[in-house]
Amino acid sequence: MRGRTAFWIVVVMLGLSMASSACRLREVTLETPVGAPEKTTVVVEQETVQVILTLTPTPVPEGGTITRATFADATTANPLYAADDASRLMCDLMFEGLLRLDPLTGGFVPGLADKWTVSDDSLTYTFAIHRNMQWSDGQPITARDLYFTYAALLSGKLDTPNNRLVANISKIEVLDDYTAAVVFKQANCGNRESLQLGWIPMHAFTQNADAYDWNKLATHEFNGMPTAVSGPFVLKEWVRGEHWTQVRNARYWRGAPHLEGVVTRVLSGQAEMVELLKKGEVDIGVDIRPQYLAELEQQPRLHLYRFLSDSYDLIGFQMGDPSDPQPRLGPDGKSNPNHSEHPILRDVRVRQAIVYALDREEIVARARLGQGVLLQANVLPTVSWAYNTDLEPRRYDPQKASDLLNQAGWVLNEATGIRSKDGMPLKLRLHTNAGNTVRETMGTLIQAQLRKVGIQVELIPVEYNALLDVLLGQTFDMVLISWSHLGMNPDDTSFWGAESDVPGKGSNFVSYYSPEVEAWLAKASAMPGCDQDRRAALYRQIQARLYEDQPYCWLDMPRNLVAISKHIGGINPGPWDIWHDISEWYVAEP
Repeated sequence: MRGRTAFWIVVVMLGLSMASSACRLREVTLETPVGAPEKTTVVVEQETVQVILTLTPTPVPEGGTITRATFADATTANPLYAADDASRLMCDLMFEGLLRLDPLTGGFVPGLADKWTVSDDSLTYTFAIHRNMQWSDGQPITARDLYFTYAALLSGKLDTPNNRLVANISKIEVLDDYTAAVVFKQANCGNRESLQLGWIPMHAFTQNADAYDWNKLATHEFNGMPTAVSGPFVLKEWVRGEHWTQVRNARYWRGAPHLEGVVTRVLSGQAEMVELLKKGEVDIGVDIRPQYLAELEQQPRLHLYRFLSDSYDLIGFQMGDPSDPQPRLGPDGKSNPNHSEHPILRDVRVRQAIVYALDREEIVARARLGQGVLLQANVLPTVSWAYNTDLEPRRYDPQKASDLLNQAGWVLNEATGIRSKDGMPLKLRLHTNAGNTVRETMGTLIQAQLRKVGIQVELIPVEYNALLDVLLGQTFDMVLISWSHLGMNPDDTSFWGAESDVPGKGSNFVSYYSPEVEAWLAKASAMPGCDQDRRAALYRQIQARLYEDQPYCWLDMPRNLVAISKHIGGINPGPWDIWHDISEWYVAEP
């Protein structure tokens, strides 16, 4: 119980007379200060007693505000439209969904759902929803709010990337106020990922979800200032471009937060955040770049945490023709005859040679100051059940790289130091995002190392949005980026599938094509009962094929560096989520 200290005392009375074997048990009330020893001996009415004390914790301080940082302002306070990092940062403190990620394992655990069952065909998930939950305005949280939230996306009227979450959902059925069924079109072991979406309160919009005009949602005032939330904090103030302030939701179903509020400041970048962390004007900094690590380690007011990230750094090799990007499949779903291949990178020997030519240990040591773990394929070692430990790392071996390039017909010109084939120089462009010092350092090292084996690289840093145009447009040779997994499901179908090889919007932006990999991915994702051992065997097989085909050069899995002020108590940050228990945080020294 919060805010109270109780003492329970059991006293065993031992008679002073050794001739008597009788013992008496009775209770004694003592004024016992916090910090008293667990056992103490006192005299009560000429008898020796042993007092065993069990003390509850000191009351947790209530109140106080903490400050965190973001490098971009949120664009919406409505989770249905939240697709950028800042908007998700705002919405995650206000809206909860059926399921959530376990902060320590990355698996799925109950959120607003108490428990669930799955039908034999794996198509229908039936959820029991926690009872007696309330929105911040006092209205009950029920299955009708779940229905309203997903009906909005299923309507097809919303312009939001979150539409992907319902691509495999057939319908939502409300069985009663606290029971709902989610029916999927196809059995897929990744279906639960779509059930993390935060619900919005139906009563704030309508009393009849089926009659609501979804076209009104995009401009609704709720998107800028929600009137009811289910999470631990309520949006109080939003000064665009500067900060937003969220305050305690007294009706939060897990218990009102100890903190009075959380302020999120919009900063110019990492340098400003680090300075404000040192001054105590910002309490929490995440995704800190490694060049600031030593500096922050010297700050006595900060705790530093290092987690293996849920992302990896990569070089993507374009295997389609960047001068004429074409979708892999035609309108009939069959192979597109107009799809052509990259004149250099279509050869797997060249792609493997590039990996051997790169000293990835040096790249991680210099660009990330060693805060990264080398990776060989697409599944992260934190997803231990599916991770392939048998892949032999392609260590730095410039001689092996040269041999592969020679086999591929790329002959070194001793005068220029650049290789060529049939009159074509071995010259490639490497795009990355400007202003990211880690990537720019990596790019410079990659350029220098490949030059040593006769590959000329033009490094092209561009603004992030421009990079996205080049990336999705498939107009690059090589691209240096990071990719996040955000969970324990290793299904990469969207990265490697032919249907995702669509210039302008597909996430298979390297134009990789392997019918075998697609078949293995489909089999693993639809495994009956989602049997983990059988799925793991397929995912290890997929990693082995991708390791051989080398559509990416996987560089490393970074360590996520987090700094948290020592005056914040109750924290238990996990590698998958540091905010999961923020309702239990408190300010030890307001």
